[in-house]
Amino acid sequence: MNNPDTKRRWTAEEVAYIKANATTVSIRDMAARLGRSELSVQLYMLRHDIARHQQVKRNLLRELIAVKIDTAYFHPTKDFYRAIGINQVRFQQIWQGYRQATNKEMEAVAKHLKFTSEELMKFMFNRQLNLFDNN
Repeated sequence: MNNPDTKRRWTAEEVAYIKANATTVSIRDMAARLGRSELSVQLYMLRHDIARHQQVKRNLLRELIAVKIDTAYFHPTKDFYRAIGINQVRFQQIWQGYRQATNKEMEAVAKHLKFTSEELMKFMFNRQLNLFDNN
């Protein structure tokens, strides 16, 4: 029996299983298959940015942040959430593509990250070009 005080490292096989089945298998079933708790699987997916369902076509907030920061290294802090006025749950819903950010939320993030007018114009221009490329 596993000691609850010992932390098991995630194996490459477990990670591959989660990534391959994140959108098709329930967290309960993944946890049972891996011999881990549901909370453990949920937290792993949250910390490693593995989304259960992608609902928005384009994650504009992620694209906006990617202009300034490599999203692989972006880990928001409590100060970040306070500064932009979005709570952690709402931000994670947006970040993982479950919800689309509002204009006000996008504005708050751009202001916090100190976007220049040129960077915002470039972002908007690229966004418009991508809209035409999808057709």
